[in-house]
Amino acid sequence: MSLIVEPTLARYLEFMIHGFYNGLITLRENLNNAETLSDEELETVYALGYYLFTNGKYKDAKEVFTGLTAYAPYTAFYWRALGAVNQQIKDYEEAVTAYDMAIANDPGDVVSYVYRSESKMLSGKKEEGLTELLKVIEIGGDNPQYLAWVQRARLLISLNKPELLISPKEQEEAEESEEESEEDSEEGEASD
Repeated sequence: MSLIVEPTLARYLEFMIHGFYNGLITLRENLNNAETLSDEELETVYALGYYLFTNGKYKDAKEVFTGLTAYAPYTAFYWRALGAVNQQIKDYEEAVTAYDMAIANDPGDVVSYVYRSESKMLSGKKEEGLTELLKVIEIGGDNPQYLAWVQRARLLISLNKPELLISPKEQEEAEESEEESEEDSEEGEASD
């Protein structure tokens, strides 16, 4: 979606927001009954949901994104948006379900993996979430597009379970070094 909003599109979005808040437009009904919506119209509806989300109108944003996922169930970022709303209102189970759908539609969706991991951790499934963050590092790798998300995954792991970031070879070297230190300590105590 373009960062520059054309005046016509801006007026249309303003009209939709006004209609939505005054009960004149019910998105779920309109989306489910629409035969076809153009990509521009879907972007406009998404922009409405995004606007509501960023302004803390989570219930309304959830309705918009639920309608979009019903209308276009194979669009990953609609599912991600629905997951984000659910995560924001602390409905982590629903958030995980929405992120599952986003990932099912786009297995390389690193952003949804990170958010799903966070939702799992926040819902008490810390180990599952942390393990999943390793997948983010694997998928994101050295791709500059995913750098921020890989860094976020590494940070969450390092704050909660840093040993997950150590490779098996590094783990083995650390254990050998630890054993050598213990042997040196024991020899020093024996000579005293």
